[in-house]
Amino acid sequence: MGQTLGGTYRIVRQLDEGGMGTVFLAEHIRLRRPVAVKMMARHLKSDESALARFRREAEIISRLHHPHIVQILDFDTTSEGQPYLVMEMLTGQSLDRLLESGQKLDVRAALSIAIQVAGALGAAHSAGIVHRDLKPANIFLLDAGDELFVKLLDFGISKRADDVTPGRKLTLEFDILGTPDYMAPEQATGRTALVDHRGDQYALGVILFEMLTGRVPFQATEVMALLQRVINEPAPKPSSFNPEVPKDIDQVLALALAKNPEERFANIAAFAAALEACRAELGRPSSLPELRSDAPPGLVSSAGTAEPLPLITARISSSPPQSIQQRTSWRAASPTEAVRELVERARTELGLDNLEVALSCAESAIEVAQDAPDFPEASSIIRKNARLFQTIFERRIGDLKRTLEVQPAGRRSGSLTPEQAYLLSRLDGHLTVEEAIDLSPLSRELTLAHIVALVRTGHLSLAG
Repeated sequence: MGQTLGGTYRIVRQLDEGGMGTVFLAEHIRLRRPVAVKMMARHLKSDESALARFRREAEIISRLHHPHIVQILDFDTTSEGQPYLVMEMLTGQSLDRLLESGQKLDVRAALSIAIQVAGALGAAHSAGIVHRDLKPANIFLLDAGDELFVKLLDFGISKRADDVTPGRKLTLEFDILGTPDYMAPEQATGRTALVDHRGDQYALGVILFEMLTGRVPFQATEVMALLQRVINEPAPKPSSFNPEVPKDIDQVLALALAKNPEERFANIAAFAAALEACRAELGRPSSLPELRSDAPPGLVSSAGTAEPLPLITARISSSPPQSIQQRTSWRAASPTEAVRELVERARTELGLDNLEVALSCAESAIEVAQDAPDFPEASSIIRKNARLFQTIFERRIGDLKRTLEVQPAGRRSGSLTPEQAYLLSRLDGHLTVEEAIDLSPLSRELTLAHIVALVRTGHLSLAG
């Protein structure tokens, strides 16, 4: 504790320890920014296979630039020869902590998580990388205002499709690596080296099944008995355990959980598209997981393990929550504190180039301030940080000279606030974003916030 690595990262405290090493909370001493440092265990620094896996994790994640994949910020070795990774700090909760009590998630929330994970896997698969250890512990739910935002973690046993290094392979053909509950049948037979992207698809199908039902498809008291069931028994329908699950999701998961990889979706993008179609058929608002406000805030490392953390609970009710209660329940007890925390989080995520998370935090901060007129300090925080909001929204919109086009009703989703309806009514003349800002009676940052929301819900599109 207190040691500075590479003249840059000061170790603050330990977050977690496992067989491969230890994860620490550290501070970037020049940027004053928290980071997570994953340091390899001393006894493994002479193990060539372990060293290769550790280095490969750094190499693989650094190649994958995707908003739903944890970011690697640095990789180096201590003066004693221990390699370490520096990763972004993540605030929120890992999916396994959410599911450990057997809690079912709202169908929309479960689909949202699965679709975002599929997006991350798609980026990995496009780069020729198979994760091979997808499980709830490696899926992290960020505290990002009102939006549910996923980060995929831990590529320690992933495989590159072009890895044909001669000699002993890091994973032998008949090694069994991964977590039994989420193994595809071909992985459960021990032929791990032959597992391709369809194994990740199967694992995601199991995770979605668990989110919808509170249990995995196959259960047994002994590992070998479990593997035999995975290999030989057909997967049950999630609706047989949760009647709220639509039949079309049963059909989608039947394909994703097929025993024969050839019978699954052709790729993870096709699986995600099927899940999007299922979500489009749901005619009720999402009931997303939320952080309990009666627990103290805390930080989680990108290894997905926690110190004292707010616990996430899943609400099954489909009715929309009270706005202020919902938005302040993430981290703070008052709207003013919620706005302050969301603004700081937006600033941090923008610095990490996590634009979508920064955008979510910025939008939530504005909405909290607007919904709390009895807390003028909350609105004051928004005004003082106007430039930050403008930067975030402008980066999301792009060139402000692009033209805004009102879309047909069939392409739109969601209801409009009175401010959005008024703004939309003024945009019939194919104005540019900058012209719309000039015509708006609202502040620049609020106008940009509404334009971003209207683009996201399909009421507007950007041309040029």
